[in-house]
Amino acid sequence: MTVGHTVSACGVNPLGITVKQESLVLQGGENVEKYPYCIIKMTGNGNLKGDIRHLFSRYGTIKGKPSIWGAIRIILVKPGVQALIFYRFYRKLYKLKLRLLAEFCSRLNFFFNGSEIDPGAEIGSGCRLWHPAGVVIGRGVKIGNNVSIFSNVTLGGLGHSIFHHGEPGYPEIGDNVILYTNVTVLGPVKIGNNTTIGAHSLILESFPDNCLVAGIPAKVIKSF
Repeated sequence: MTVGHTVSACGVNPLGITVKQESLVLQGGENVEKYPYCIIKMTGNGNLKGDIRHLFSRYGTIKGKPSIWGAIRIILVKPGVQALIFYRFYRKLYKLKLRLLAEFCSRLNFFFNGSEIDPGAEIGSGCRLWHPAGVVIGRGVKIGNNVSIFSNVTLGGLGHSIFHHGEPGYPEIGDNVILYTNVTVLGPVKIGNNTTIGAHSLILESFPDNCLVAGIPAKVIKSF
């Protein structure tokens, strides 16, 4: 499996995974619209309405826009979708100052879906939790629109206890970012728009827009 990138009619596509002949990168002039990872311009704060609008867009699933029954199936059987819907519910409780109830609901979310998403986190519309098991999103984390998160990703703060040394704060993740398996992002760092973080990377510093980042500690592999 090789890593690459492409520039398409709708913007930079940083996913860049090529597996033999079955490629998510444009090959031979293929139409970018068939790929769900094309950059999507979304505005506004994250909410359930924005998630639904994204689901019924042409990039809502790997196969494109789902039917009504397809969307119902996704809601019923996909734990990542269920985790996000549950988060939207208790995030609203948190904003209404019902914080104890919101935190209790976040415990239920962890029990049923395996994701520890703090009600204080801000998550934009169109977020995808492809495999939510082991995902940890801390209280002050800010996540942009159309972000893809895979299993065991940790987004957390530094400087909030005697065990952490560094500037206090939480990560800010831009729009159209992809965080692959076992990525750890710690502290008050910013990940730019359209950036891809490779699997098992440790992020302790900020990175600009439109780049591929990987390693421990992470560094820029390629800029688009």
